[in-house]
Amino acid sequence: MAIHYGYVSIPHATYDEWRNATNGNGYNFDSTYGCQCYDLAAEFWWNVGFPAGYPIIDQSSAYRMWDYRNQNVSYNGTTYFDLIYNLSEVKRGDVMVFTYTSYNPYGHVAWADVDYSAWTPDPYQPYEFPVLSQNNGGIPDPQGGALTNIHGYDIRLFLGAFRYKEWESTPPTPPTPTKKEHHFPWVLYDRKLRENRQFQ
Repeated sequence: MAIHYGYVSIPHATYDEWRNATNGNGYNFDSTYGCQCYDLAAEFWWNVGFPAGYPIIDQSSAYRMWDYRNQNVSYNGTTYFDLIYNLSEVKRGDVMVFTYTSYNPYGHVAWADVDYSAWTPDPYQPYEFPVLSQNNGGIPDPQGGALTNIHGYDIRLFLGAFRYKEWESTPPTPPTPTKKEHHFPWVLYDRKLRENRQFQ
């Protein structure tokens, strides 16, 4: 367990690599208010290639990431994210944005920890979708917020998601093995057959 300040390099070649590197640790890029959910998003955007200050929000509200979604998918001619509008299409590793409520006016941002299509809800907590994030259920940060952990979040508050394009790529299809043809040497067989008949 460690709390990191400022922007730090974090392994992120795959979602699992990102998950393993961040889970149990805390990130406070701006050194204010402790480990908030937006801090982890800011670290991710910086690690994939954006400059400081992304993803764009205002009012210190994570849900505003989705309001500025078109500015938050690309930088300097490179598009890093695809936008996911439908909950049914959410895949593991997508960066999900959740709207605000009366008890949380800032909303939330988190990484989907399962494909929505493969999720089996807990009958006792049917809306708690498994996600990876900060400032929700993790070890408390003395300065505020909480460290990164896997937890459930109310899926009814889903606004949309960012899908990191590098995690979308699929491995190339292996070549189809060609069936080797076996050509029986009929000429030799015919000659051998005739030779055998001569000795009968």
